[in-house]
Amino acid sequence: MSKRRRREYLIFLDRAKAAAEAAVDSFNRVNNPYRDEATLILLSNGWELLGKAILVQSHQSIKKGQRGETISAEIAVSRLLHQKEIQSHEAETVQQIISLRNAAIHEYLPDTPDEIMHHLLFFGCKFFREAIVRKFPSHAKGLERNYLSLSFSDLTTYADKVQKLVSRMKKNKFDKKLIWLLERGIEFDGNSYITEGQFERKYQGKKRILPHLRIGEFIKKVDMVRIVPVEAPRNYTADITLRKGDARDSSLPVIVKKTELEQDYPYLTKELGQAIGKDASFVAKAAAVLGLKGDAKYHQAIRASKRGHIQRYSEAAKARLQQRMQDQPDFNPYKVAQMLD
Repeated sequence: MSKRRRREYLIFLDRAKAAAEAAVDSFNRVNNPYRDEATLILLSNGWELLGKAILVQSHQSIKKGQRGETISAEIAVSRLLHQKEIQSHEAETVQQIISLRNAAIHEYLPDTPDEIMHHLLFFGCKFFREAIVRKFPSHAKGLERNYLSLSFSDLTTYADKVQKLVSRMKKNKFDKKLIWLLERGIEFDGNSYITEGQFERKYQGKKRILPHLRIGEFIKKVDMVRIVPVEAPRNYTADITLRKGDARDSSLPVIVKKTELEQDYPYLTKELGQAIGKDASFVAKAAAVLGLKGDAKYHQAIRASKRGHIQRYSEAAKARLQQRMQDQPDFNPYKVAQMLD
């Protein structure tokens, strides 16, 4: 008895997963002079095959013309968006990957900052995995693996690099070309790309360029990723703080702060209570109602076991509590907590 042939959409899906994983391998390979181009080609291929897997499973034709050819990657992704299999910000990210891939295949890829490649690869793979989990949950096995990425440079974000490239566009034709390639991916209408001339007319005669490009809206609405190398010396914990940046700046930097726990947060809960003449329960409740817990200026929670944490407080926390009790001698954190409830 002949072996049953694997369903066609599952063949597409298997090849899609293999292509996406090969893209990660290509990017992280130590000796790869064609790294960016190969990564974009493989990741685009993964998305094209995933799109076709979803369409074939839904009994939709992926044929194009009369010669037995199938639709392109950009058309496949556009159809996924139209059928609400993926969201608009996901489609725009993937279409940028495909646009850069097309440039790499048919001419050449301009020098692309690592931050832009990191963003496209990270979110391209993240959305790829999420699409499979949504559509083919029983075939998501193996997509939970983690990969190590080394970085020794002081990198920023996709948004930051895009802003800098746009600011240099009028003087640097290669920066302009890269922004056009990204823009045309975002602008893809399901049928064709905008030309370089159409792209230039968007900002012709304008003093500020970014507000007139779709990529300007894109960086405002999507999450950013930044590769941050953190080396934690012995007896240090690594804390990474994300802070909200200026509304006019989409780069949203990541701040890495090295902390000497016992020096910067010298008080355990009971010790802080003794310092201000109260018990540990009072300190814990006051810290909660005053918003000290979770604020790095006042508090750090140190993991001590699978479920337990040790609470440590700073001199600033002590001063804040003392000031509150001086300003309000009858301060009762338990009563405040009840009122809040």
